[in-house]
Amino acid sequence: MSALMGIDELRDRGSDERRVPAGRPATLTLTLGSDWAELPAATELAALLRRVPVAGVWLAEAVDFSALPSHVIVRIVALLRECSSIGARVTWSLILGAEQLGLVPRLDHLPAPDSVTVVGEGTPSVGEWRSAGNFGLFYFRKGPNFLFVVDQRPESSREIVMDDPILRDVFLEAVEGCAWSEVARSSRYAAAARDLVDKGLVMRVGDHCVALPVRMRSWPLGVALLGGTLASAGKKSEDVTS
Repeated sequence: MSALMGIDELRDRGSDERRVPAGRPATLTLTLGSDWAELPAATELAALLRRVPVAGVWLAEAVDFSALPSHVIVRIVALLRECSSIGARVTWSLILGAEQLGLVPRLDHLPAPDSVTVVGEGTPSVGEWRSAGNFGLFYFRKGPNFLFVVDQRPESSREIVMDDPILRDVFLEAVEGCAWSEVARSSRYAAAARDLVDKGLVMRVGDHCVALPVRMRSWPLGVALLGGTLASAGKKSEDVTS
């Protein structure tokens, strides 16, 4: 692994207005997770990594879904999703309770972990983590007053145009990972939030929730040559509309 850099150093480098964004590869690996309470917001991290390219992102501690509180889990999912969106390689490992194995097909459009350990059962193969061999499984694009979601996973293959203002509001608030009470603040918003969960666009974890599709800013050229995954695709341009 390359030399390590913490989030504070990344922020310092990102605040240098004279810095000209450079293409990957870079020489430093951003390390996160030694203190889950200090995780950056997903959108902040995405903005920093677009400004200061890194060789990769390393989650130093195993992501233990069986033990971490719900607000930390949704923040981690959001970070993985944003890293995938901008093409930052992620090194991480996952721990699940036996009752949480059903989460894998909901999350395996995100960067594949190096290992998945099931509490009490050891380490199963991660060969079925679908993002390892497929690009663009589950993503969304932003348009003027609508969101366009593409789900290419076989069990839920579909395209969704989200033009209802309340649905859009709920989805975009969940992008960061937030408390369920924030998106379900009225009866209409609560109904929209439940609808997004039922459609698999938002995942609820306890009293928190997070949007799942990766934001596709543009289809990266040469992705097939780079391994076929969104995380391997490198830096991408912004959406035409935002």
